[in-house]
Amino acid sequence: MTRVNRSEAKPAPLQSPIVAEDYPTLSDFFSAYLHQDFRNEYGSATKAAKHYLADASPEDGQALRSEWQKLREKLAGQPLPVIQAAVRKLGAAWLPDSEVALKQIDAALK
Repeated sequence: MTRVNRSEAKPAPLQSPIVAEDYPTLSDFFSAYLHQDFRNEYGSATKAAKHYLADASPEDGQALRSEWQKLREKLAGQPLPVIQAAVRKLGAAWLPDSEVALKQIDAALK
């Protein structure tokens, strides 16, 4: 008999799909700042986020923070490929390679 290790249980599937219409500011940020040349232009995703906040109105900055938090909550506990697919679906060329990369964006948007 094979025992299942509960710590290896699969995360619950997303309750609803990720759609750009639910994240308009985040989608704009991803396509305008985390495009395919973002490393050449900004050096890192974190620096791109900081540039966005410097360029954006206070309202747009707050909208970005709110939508990022909403996305992070929706994707909490999901495996990295699911998170990468969601980010790509929202228009980013950047693909986070770890939870550390996501936390760096969390910190940049504080």
